[in-house]
Order: sequence, then structure tokens, then C-alpha cells
Amino acid sequence: MKSKIYHQQIFCTLLVFAMLLLSCKKVINIDFKDAGSLLVIEGSVTNQGNTQTVKLSKSVAVTDPNNFPAVSGATVTIASSDGKTYKLLEQTAGTYITNTLKGQPTKTYQLTVVTGNKTYTAISTMPNPVKLDSIGLNLVSVLNKDYIYPEVYYQDPAGIANYYHFTLAVNNVKSNNIFVYNDDLTDGRKVSHQLRDNDLELVSGKLISIEMQCIDKNIYNYWNGLDQNQNRGGASTTPANPPSNISNGALGNFSAYTVQQSFFVVP
Repeated sequence: MKSKIYHQQIFCTLLVFAMLLLSCKKVINIDFKDAGSLLVIEGSVTNQGNTQTVKLSKSVAVTDPNNFPAVSGATVTIASSDGKTYKLLEQTAGTYITNTLKGQPTKTYQLTVVTGNKTYTAISTMPNPVKLDSIGLNLVSVLNKDYIYPEVYYQDPAGIANYYHFTLAVNNVKSNNIFVYNDDLTDGRKVSHQLRDNDLELVSGKLISIEMQCIDKNIYNYWNGLDQNQNRGGASTTPANPPSNISNGALGNFSAYTVQQSFFVVP
């Protein structure tokens, strides 16, 4: 009889202890500290056509909707290493263009943006183009489901550091994945890369568009940093802004790159 009472006392004690634990939950409110609004610059010079574009906006707090306010009234110029300077005119709010500049490989371009009594600069050198040899389609089984992935092929030049950025779109819907590569392990070799995006289903009749960009090292570092942030998964540390080549604390990048495009329909 004493044993039965003793076990009942233990059970009741554990029950009360468990109830106390359940009642001691603490709600933790995360205070996202606003670092202040920063200028975001997205600009490029390519060897495709004479129109070059620079977009200016302001960053927003992490708790705000992704509605980035445009920055109007800035003075935007691009100077080339051959001594010419091009002034960009504001076409729409925050979008500045020039129709008289066609980028040339090996030339260096300097972007200058003046807004809010601050001056921001960035420099990028356009590499020589590397030929996109061909594009294939591969059928790959992932978790018992078949996917079609485009694969790009090119010959990397030997003895030169090369950096590549590819974009992929299916029926004019652009992939959010980042496809960026260097030639640290492929210098002078025949190279192939699958451009995988399981959110863009490739089936017969769909239009695929691929763009190959030859970029400089600073822009490779930018895209690679952005890619690492996207693929952090369950990492506990806060993602950092990717390394920008723009001075004075601005976000974004300014890139001079060569362009090759390919379009085809999935058979």
C-alpha cells in the first residue's frame, strides 16, 4: 500500500513539473534594426547595341515590402578608357540611359553617379568574349521524377583568368537561380555546365533563352556572394550583402560584359 502511494506521489510531482515547463514559454520578439536606406545601383555596359542602362533605387528595411523607391534627378555618366564620356538621361523614374555607347572588349568603363550631395563611382573592364560553342538538353531523374536541363558548352582560353555568368529563361520567365563560374579548375579545357532550375519545367514546345556573359573578377565576386547568400539554407548567421564594386557604401554592381544569346524550342 505504501508503494502504491509513493508511486502516485512521484507521478503527481512529474505532472506538475511538466505543466510548469509548458507554462514557462517565453515569446521572443526579434527587433530588426534598420541600417538606414542605402543607394542601390544596377548598371551595365555591353557589346550588344548602343543602349546602356543604369537604374537607381533606395534599399528598404527587411520588414518592409519589396517596393524599392526610384531615385530621380541624379547626374549619371560613363567614361571609357579611350577618353570619351557619355551622359545618361533619365528616361523613367530612376532609369537612366544612353543610346550612343557600344561597349568594346578590353576597354575599361567608369560609372559616376552624383545624388544627394554624394558621389558614387565604379569601374569595370570588359573581357574578351569566349565563344558559346553549343547547347544541349539532358534528361535527369531526381527523386523518381524526370527533369530536362539545358547544358552549355564552351572552350575556356588557356592561361587567362576567365569568369562567366549565365542567365536562363523559359517562355520569357527568367530563372531566379544564379549560374556563375570561374576557370580555377577548368583553365584551357572544354567546359560544360547544366543550368538547373526545377521551378521552370521544360517540356516540349517551350521556348528556352540562354545568355552567356563574360564578366570581370569583381562582378564574379558579386554574383558568387549573392549565390552563397541564397544557398545558406538553415545557416544561423545573418546573410551579408554581396561584395559591391561601387564606392561610398552603395549596394548593387556596375558591370561591363560581353553578351551571346541563344534561343531554341524544346523538341
